[in-house]
Amino acid sequence: MLFFALEAAVASFNLLIVMLVRTFGSQPLERLLGIYSRRAEFLTAVAMSILLTHWLLIMWFIVSRLGSLEFLRLHYTAALGIDWIDVWWKIFVFPGAGLAVIVINGLLSGALVKSYQYLGLLLMSLTILLQIFFMIGGVMAMLLNG
Repeated sequence: MLFFALEAAVASFNLLIVMLVRTFGSQPLERLLGIYSRRAEFLTAVAMSILLTHWLLIMWFIVSRLGSLEFLRLHYTAALGIDWIDVWWKIFVFPGAGLAVIVINGLLSGALVKSYQYLGLLLMSLTILLQIFFMIGGVMAMLLNG
Protein backbone atom coordinates (compact mmCIF):
# COMPACT_ATOMS: atom_id res chain seq x y z
CA MET A 1 0.00 0.00 0.00
CA LEU A 2 2.80 2.41 0.91
CA PHE A 3 4.57 1.58 -2.36
CA PHE A 4 1.50 2.59 -4.39
CA ALA A 5 1.14 5.82 -2.40
CA LEU A 6 4.80 6.66 -3.04
CA GLU A 7 4.44 5.81 -6.71
CA ALA A 8 1.41 8.09 -7.00
CA ALA A 9 3.26 10.90 -5.22
CA VAL A 10 6.25 10.55 -7.55
CA ALA A 11 4.02 10.51 -10.63
CA SER A 12 2.16 13.63 -9.52
CA PHE A 13 5.45 15.37 -8.71
CA ASN A 14 6.75 14.55 -12.21
CA LEU A 15 3.58 15.98 -13.71
CA LEU A 16 3.99 19.13 -11.62
CA ILE A 17 7.58 19.61 -12.82
CA VAL A 18 6.56 19.14 -16.46
CA MET A 19 3.66 21.60 -16.08
CA LEU A 20 5.96 24.19 -14.49
CA VAL A 21 8.48 23.79 -17.29
CA ARG A 22 5.76 24.11 -19.92
CA THR A 23 4.36 27.20 -18.19
CA PHE A 24 7.66 29.07 -18.20
CA GLY A 25 8.63 27.96 -21.73
CA SER A 26 12.09 29.27 -22.52
CA GLN A 27 12.11 31.89 -19.79
CA PRO A 28 15.22 32.75 -17.76
CA LEU A 29 13.99 30.71 -14.78
CA GLU A 30 14.02 27.60 -16.92
CA ARG A 31 17.60 28.20 -18.01
CA LEU A 32 18.67 29.17 -14.49
CA LEU A 33 17.60 25.76 -13.19
CA GLY A 34 19.31 23.90 -16.00
CA ILE A 35 16.11 22.87 -17.79
CA TYR A 36 16.92 23.82 -21.37
CA SER A 37 15.97 20.78 -23.46
CA ARG A 38 13.76 17.71 -23.32
CA ARG A 39 16.68 15.62 -22.10
CA ALA A 40 17.52 18.09 -19.35
CA GLU A 41 13.84 18.26 -18.42
CA PHE A 42 13.71 14.48 -18.14
CA LEU A 43 16.93 14.28 -16.10
CA THR A 44 15.72 16.99 -13.73
CA ALA A 45 12.36 15.26 -13.28
CA VAL A 46 14.08 11.95 -12.50
CA ALA A 47 16.44 13.58 -9.98
CA MET A 48 13.56 15.42 -8.30
CA SER A 49 11.50 12.21 -8.19
CA ILE A 50 14.31 10.35 -6.45
CA LEU A 51 14.69 13.21 -3.98
CA LEU A 52 10.95 13.33 -3.28
CA THR A 53 10.85 9.57 -2.73
CA HIS A 54 13.81 9.88 -0.36
CA TRP A 55 12.08 12.63 1.65
CA LEU A 56 8.87 10.58 1.84
CA LEU A 57 10.72 7.48 3.05
CA ILE A 58 12.57 9.45 5.73
CA MET A 59 9.36 11.17 6.86
CA TRP A 60 7.54 7.83 7.02
CA PHE A 61 10.37 6.38 9.11
CA ILE A 62 10.45 9.34 11.51
CA VAL A 63 6.67 9.72 11.90
CA SER A 64 6.17 6.02 12.63
CA ARG A 65 8.75 6.20 15.47
CA LEU A 66 8.22 9.78 16.64
CA GLY A 67 7.46 9.09 20.31
CA SER A 68 10.34 6.71 20.90
CA LEU A 69 13.23 8.34 19.06
CA GLU A 70 15.98 9.92 21.12
CA PHE A 71 18.98 9.07 18.97
CA LEU A 72 19.72 7.29 15.70
CA ARG A 73 22.62 5.26 14.46
CA LEU A 74 23.48 7.02 11.22
CA HIS A 75 26.65 5.37 9.91
CA TYR A 76 28.26 1.95 10.09
CA THR A 77 31.67 0.79 8.89
CA ALA A 78 33.01 -2.74 8.85
CA ALA A 79 36.20 -1.73 10.66
CA LEU A 80 34.71 0.44 13.41
CA GLY A 81 31.10 -0.66 13.62
CA ILE A 82 28.61 2.10 14.37
CA ASP A 83 30.60 5.32 14.27
CA TRP A 84 27.98 8.06 13.95
CA ILE A 85 25.24 8.28 16.59
CA ASP A 86 23.29 11.51 16.85
CA VAL A 87 19.88 13.05 17.52
CA TRP A 88 16.97 11.82 15.39
CA TRP A 89 16.65 14.89 13.17
CA LYS A 90 20.19 14.41 11.81
CA ILE A 91 18.80 11.72 9.49
CA PHE A 92 17.68 14.64 7.31
CA VAL A 93 21.35 15.20 6.39
CA PHE A 94 20.96 12.68 3.55
CA PRO A 95 17.98 14.25 1.72
CA GLY A 96 19.26 17.74 2.59
CA ALA A 97 22.53 16.99 0.83
CA GLY A 98 20.51 15.68 -2.11
CA LEU A 99 18.56 18.94 -2.29
CA ALA A 100 21.78 20.95 -2.21
CA VAL A 101 23.22 18.83 -5.03
CA ILE A 102 20.13 19.37 -7.21
CA VAL A 103 20.21 23.14 -6.69
CA ILE A 104 23.96 23.54 -7.21
CA ASN A 105 24.18 21.19 -10.19
CA GLY A 106 21.05 22.72 -11.72
CA LEU A 107 22.55 26.19 -11.49
CA LEU A 108 25.89 25.01 -12.90
CA SER A 109 24.15 23.12 -15.69
CA GLY A 110 22.13 26.23 -16.56
CA ALA A 111 25.34 28.27 -16.67
CA LEU A 112 27.01 25.73 -18.96
CA VAL A 113 24.17 25.55 -21.48
CA LYS A 114 25.36 28.43 -23.63
CA SER A 115 28.75 26.97 -24.46
CA TYR A 116 28.73 23.28 -23.45
CA GLN A 117 25.26 21.76 -23.65
CA TYR A 118 26.43 18.15 -23.38
CA LEU A 119 28.53 18.97 -20.33
CA GLY A 120 25.37 20.38 -18.74
CA LEU A 121 23.54 17.14 -19.53
CA LEU A 122 26.41 15.15 -18.06
CA LEU A 123 26.19 17.22 -14.90
CA MET A 124 22.46 16.55 -14.60
CA SER A 125 23.13 12.82 -15.15
CA LEU A 126 25.70 12.95 -12.36
CA THR A 127 23.01 14.56 -10.20
CA ILE A 128 20.83 11.48 -10.65
CA LEU A 129 23.72 9.22 -9.67
CA LEU A 130 24.41 11.29 -6.55
CA GLN A 131 20.71 11.25 -5.63
CA ILE A 132 20.76 7.46 -5.81
CA PHE A 133 23.84 7.32 -3.55
CA PHE A 134 22.27 9.70 -1.01
CA MET A 135 19.07 7.66 -1.05
CA ILE A 136 21.02 4.45 -0.48
CA GLY A 137 22.76 6.12 2.48
CA GLY A 138 19.45 7.26 3.93
CA VAL A 139 17.82 3.86 3.47
CA MET A 140 20.82 2.14 5.04
CA ALA A 141 20.54 4.49 8.04
CA MET A 142 16.85 3.59 8.33
CA LEU A 143 17.65 -0.13 8.13
CA LEU A 144 20.37 0.27 10.75
CA ASN A 145 17.76 1.67 13.14
CA GLY A 146 14.87 -0.58 12.12
